[in-house]
Amino acid sequence: MKYLPDGWENLFQKMKKLVREYEAKNWAWSSLNIAVWEPDTNPPELLRKFVAEEVLRDDNANHTYWDNRSPEWLNKKFVELNTWINVEEYSHLSTLLIPWEKSMYWLLPIACWANRNTVPVPNTWYMKNALAYDLISTWSEYLWEESFVWPIYSHEEFRLKIENIPAWKLPRMILTVKPWNPCPVWASREEWIEVINYCIKNKIRLVNDWAYTSVVHKNHISLTEVAKDFGELEWIEMFSISKAFSACGWRVWVIIWTSDFVSELTKIKWNTDSWVFGPAWVWLNRYLDTPDCKIDNKRIKQMYKQRMDILIPIFESAWLKLACPADAWFFMLFYCPNFLNWEKIESPEDFNNKMINTIWLVWVPFTWSEIDWEKEKFIRYSACYDSLKQENVERLKKALSKVKINY
Repeated sequence: MKYLPDGWENLFQKMKKLVREYEAKNWAWSSLNIAVWEPDTNPPELLRKFVAEEVLRDDNANHTYWDNRSPEWLNKKFVELNTWINVEEYSHLSTLLIPWEKSMYWLLPIACWANRNTVPVPNTWYMKNALAYDLISTWSEYLWEESFVWPIYSHEEFRLKIENIPAWKLPRMILTVKPWNPCPVWASREEWIEVINYCIKNKIRLVNDWAYTSVVHKNHISLTEVAKDFGELEWIEMFSISKAFSACGWRVWVIIWTSDFVSELTKIKWNTDSWVFGPAWVWLNRYLDTPDCKIDNKRIKQMYKQRMDILIPIFESAWLKLACPADAWFFMLFYCPNFLNWEKIESPEDFNNKMINTIWLVWVPFTWSEIDWEKEKFIRYSACYDSLKQENVERLKKALSKVKINY
């Protein structure tokens, strides 16, 4: 007997499965994987040293339940690293350390009255602006709730435009990912203010996932930097060490928030979860106090910039067209070509599969908002591929020389 609804497969798990199957038939590392994996570098040495020392300490408290104690001193330092804001200067702001941010997404619709017949507002669904980690859609489906993608267009430089939100139905919550995965576009203060005023007017809760904080450049403004001045807004922003310190597998996040959203989300979490790993508090707190912290973070950001500066010209020389500037040094978004080796391409997935079979090159396909009854089609690469190694550059160039791409 099955209870879950039939739904889509997580895009990135689908891509990883495709890569594994391909390499099983050929040989390990036979694919040119420039799309799917996490950062390929390790956390800074000093950070790992602190972790090792703390884990080896003969203290039983390090290895027992920590029952959701939230270390305000650690959270404050981490938020300040990402936003330059001192949380202690704003009495209406609160923070919480959370684990496994993606799986914790399920708390968001629950905290917004999912599956409740009587709610404080008539809003009935959820909205997100990014298709990459489509977790809100997944959790909404499992909860028998509705979700919707905020229409975002390339001709508008992938900006959040309030006029593109359907007027016929209001969401309970809007989830944004700025800067995006897969679209590396930053947010401006004016953009946030427009979104914030819309949310206040329509009693909508606003959440921003800022996972890519460490790879942002240009003039990106975090939601926190703007939302802190809007007392009526119910909002959350989430920060991660995954990209900031190349520690994806450690799964440590800090969230900052205000208003009733904090108490409801905290209540659900504390009644259903007893994480966190104690030494994680200690080592991260010690590390954030060192001068190495900002130096390491800057080094990681610079590394991705150098990789992108090499990768983008290589792809453009193969006639791929950027869909937008790479304002965050982690992703490159291209329009999906119409032809590969003079063969018609039906979809981004079709192009991806053909490129894998032809030159072993892997990316992530995306299909987005409709223009004139047809959805825009894109492909995404990331800077996880180490283009600072000359042998990798030569292998990529050689592979691309075997294909003819046309739009």
